[in-house]
Amino acid sequence: MNHDRLLAELSAFLRIPSVSTLPAHHADCRRAAEWVAEELRGLGGHDIQFLGSDTHPVVWAQGPLVPGAPTLLIYGHYDVQPPDPLNEWTSPPFAPAVRDGRIYARGAADDKGQVFCLLKAIAESARPPVNLRFLIEGEEEFGSTVLFDVLAREPHRLRADAMLVADMAYIAPGWPAVYTALRGICYAEITVRTAKSDLHSGEYGGAAPNAHEELCRLLGRLKTPDGKIQVPGLYTAVRPPSAAERAAWRKLPFKEADFLKRRVQAKALVGIKRATVLERLWALPTFEIHGITGGFTGTGAKTVIPAEATAKVSLRLVPAQKLETVQRQLAAAVKRLAPRYVDARVHFLHGANPAQIKVDHPVFGLLDQAFKETVGRGTVPARAGGSIPVVPALAKGGAPILLTGIGLPDDRLHAPDEKLDLKQLWDGIQVFRRFYELLGQRGR
Repeated sequence: MNHDRLLAELSAFLRIPSVSTLPAHHADCRRAAEWVAEELRGLGGHDIQFLGSDTHPVVWAQGPLVPGAPTLLIYGHYDVQPPDPLNEWTSPPFAPAVRDGRIYARGAADDKGQVFCLLKAIAESARPPVNLRFLIEGEEEFGSTVLFDVLAREPHRLRADAMLVADMAYIAPGWPAVYTALRGICYAEITVRTAKSDLHSGEYGGAAPNAHEELCRLLGRLKTPDGKIQVPGLYTAVRPPSAAERAAWRKLPFKEADFLKRRVQAKALVGIKRATVLERLWALPTFEIHGITGGFTGTGAKTVIPAEATAKVSLRLVPAQKLETVQRQLAAAVKRLAPRYVDARVHFLHGANPAQIKVDHPVFGLLDQAFKETVGRGTVPARAGGSIPVVPALAKGGAPILLTGIGLPDDRLHAPDEKLDLKQLWDGIQVFRRFYELLGQRGR
């Protein structure tokens, strides 16, 4: 393996600011799709197509035909989260920098570095040992609408014997994992209006309602200080983890104090106290506020009472909850909790159902073996707190989904100084090369 060459190639991919949520980066998303397509051509891929969108296309391809071998569908995404706040990055987010054996850039771990790993694992083989199919999308960070539409029109794209999704992390250094559940997501904007227009705070202050104040009160009513979400009916579908699952979690190398100090980097953890931290992260729904806009936020001063304010919020959903149900519950709660003199409305931006994945198919044993041979430890089953919107749709194809990855828990996904440990990348290339070989041998 030529590490210098691989690092240069990955850096070229990471330099593309393919932020799917921002229209200003539409052309960059297209450039990232073209980078992926060129890589697939270099691997001998054919039938390469851009599906569903000119700006955020799903890159589809097939590998060389391997008669008698199983078919593996590889999923990943080339889009990334916005890099803000820029002043908290040690080096610019789209100028990849290597420090202390890690590469820092937006997308390093989520998911460009992992897509790169899967592709280079193919390149490490003299010839592909399995039939390969690829679905590499450009809108995972913004709801996967394009891919959902493609799969609804063309479900034959999911014909495979197994699906590999490497968009996850080890549970801890040296502890690779396969994931049995993902939380879903309900992303929305809550907007309140209190008057026809903004008002002078001297002439009207003390009598006119303030949209920011009313929005903050409303948000406070939606979640109690101890972390309970005040949306009627939300917890009805929530099922506690089984005794066996709890027992397995207790064996994981997770320490609450280390989680607080090294990963959260705050003074305390919050949430429902009767639940363990892992239960809060993996088995309970959440309600989070991502940003608030309205009034005056520019440099200097403007004495104004805002007439309108908006909060971007999301709920993470756990298995058995349904996105459409939660959307109705949230809209009803906002309407009920807002005062009569406040016009409150909810606009849903995107969402996805949670996913539950069985890991008892023999193909999981092959992945376990590949990790054991390469890094000295097999995979442990775990849940994930995050979301990959399209996984439930992929599951409709009927093939087992191997949800795994080469990241580490401290990779700072969606945050400044996102990184990927290079040893994880080099090991990962060998892990997946070996997995492809084992899968090919099983099918012959």
